[in-house]
Amino acid sequence: MSDSTFDFVIVGGGTAGLVVAARLSEDPNTSVLVLEAGDVHTDDPRIRTPAFWLSVLGTPDFDWSYRTVPQKSLGNKVVPLSQGKLLGGSSAINGLAFVANSKAAVDSWSAFGNPGWDWDTLGPYYRKSHTRAPPSEAAANHLRLSYLQESARGTDGPVQVSFPEEVSDPIPAAWVDTVSALGFPASSDPFSGDFSGGYVNALSVDPVSRTRSDAATAYLEPAKSRPNLKIVTGALVEKVVFESSGAVPKTVGVQVKHDGKTITYKANKEVILAAGVFGTPKVLELSGVGSRTLLESLGIPVVVDNPNVGENLQDHPCSSISFEVNDGVKTLDALSRQEPEALGAAFVQYQTSKSGPFAVGNYTGSLLPVPDFTGHDGKSTLDKVLQQVKGAAPVYGPFTPHHDAFVHSVLGNPADSAANIFVYAACANTDATDESVGADVMVRSSDSDATPGNYLTLCAALLFPLSRGSSHITSADPATKPSIDPRYLDHPLDLEVQARLLRYTETIIRAEPLKRFIKPNGRRSARAPADLSDLETAKEHAKRTALSCWHPTSTCAMLPLECGGVVDPQLHVHGIEGLRIVDSSIIPLATRGNTQTTVYAVAERAADLIKKQYSLY
Repeated sequence: MSDSTFDFVIVGGGTAGLVVAARLSEDPNTSVLVLEAGDVHTDDPRIRTPAFWLSVLGTPDFDWSYRTVPQKSLGNKVVPLSQGKLLGGSSAINGLAFVANSKAAVDSWSAFGNPGWDWDTLGPYYRKSHTRAPPSEAAANHLRLSYLQESARGTDGPVQVSFPEEVSDPIPAAWVDTVSALGFPASSDPFSGDFSGGYVNALSVDPVSRTRSDAATAYLEPAKSRPNLKIVTGALVEKVVFESSGAVPKTVGVQVKHDGKTITYKANKEVILAAGVFGTPKVLELSGVGSRTLLESLGIPVVVDNPNVGENLQDHPCSSISFEVNDGVKTLDALSRQEPEALGAAFVQYQTSKSGPFAVGNYTGSLLPVPDFTGHDGKSTLDKVLQQVKGAAPVYGPFTPHHDAFVHSVLGNPADSAANIFVYAACANTDATDESVGADVMVRSSDSDATPGNYLTLCAALLFPLSRGSSHITSADPATKPSIDPRYLDHPLDLEVQARLLRYTETIIRAEPLKRFIKPNGRRSARAPADLSDLETAKEHAKRTALSCWHPTSTCAMLPLECGGVVDPQLHVHGIEGLRIVDSSIIPLATRGNTQTTVYAVAERAADLIKKQYSLY
């Protein structure tokens, strides 16, 4: 293996990149190079300890710390967007929720013009990527895990997945029981593709060590000693290099800045982009693949004119409200306020028994239809809302009619889940008027508010937003971050749905058995209304508290070129030979829930597609 020439050069050592690198390097005759802009922090306790994930967001050593442009529909709020900048990528800093996509959402990929990308094909790759440890009998009973199905469980995949073994906290059970009593019991195993209801989700936490299981520990660790696999960290990719003498540009390598030097690594077979939803379109545009108008304005020679690059950005907006709990109900507020006694007790518990609040991530939630659109008057209410927003709906590009049709079908089907309402046991700080909120979407009482007491925060996330935005470079300098505009709640239907979800939190906290934990006439999060029952009030609160769930996708969508696409069903970049994309940017539709499981599944399938093309074993 030459120092500068490899069969495959992978740009990005994150969730997708390490999956593909590990799988391709299983063939000892295939040489693989991974280029990662971040560094190695695999053994850092802040990464390995599950509950520390919030503390690393916004930290330059671990996080790209992207920011949106001011969001017009959110009163010009600038929203922080965390993405992992280290070996393991976002799988090393996320909230650890291990939630599968839905069959309906994945089947839509095929319907959009991607034959072979449906649940029957992709579903097995979800299972291939992980091993889900069965919970103990006590945890299964306490956390209401009777919905689990052995047929849907990953049994021998690299990522280690488990459930919390905390059986003394009454809130998760009360949550599941309350959502069930309201008519939304857990319907089946989430990894069956047909799930809805209230539930406790699995976590990417090793069941033995109770540490984070991510792409670095699960995929890279067993493979890193292979002589045909090389990892280079601290490598800033400047551009992909093409040979353009033929009818179709041919990818020949990657130009990188490393240790102050410019190096070109050559690829005998392919360059594989796995730089993430913001990094991958940035690399394409820096390399001359993108909108001619944009590239020429920045003095970048055009290799392929494709205005779809960087478009179709989708993300889950999240709005929230916190409710004070009764005295004696344990929450994480003392830890959020960094009270020494609470921190010390939690640390000792984790060190001695790998249990307690440090051992878990975020795990109590629900995947629901929009309650206003179910029941006796549900269809007429939905029809009225669709008619109301029809004239005001923006058109974001050629994907719009396909996107609209899918979202309307989900909203009209009470068996589908368009919403994620989840609970976090601490007061939120989401009503910031400037960037001081940092990356804290769900937790940490703000210093200025110094919110006393203990709280439950209910968060409402819109799973299939119709608002679509963009991520584009603004400079030919590879060190400059892209301009990111998700256009949160820009589409009027998004605001209608988000407000109704937020309004439904009032119904949830007033229902038994959760009601018995909420303090009557208790305090709420700063500037929250005393009652969200009024729809217009709920709309204003939804906009004021909206932030990101950090689930962005689709900036290099797998779609036909005329439909807004950047890659074909083989994940080849349209109009270029030897260039493929394997990360979250190719996912054409926002995922139903957290993105990490779908990124693992896509990367696993991408590896098989590459192996098949090149007859690798």
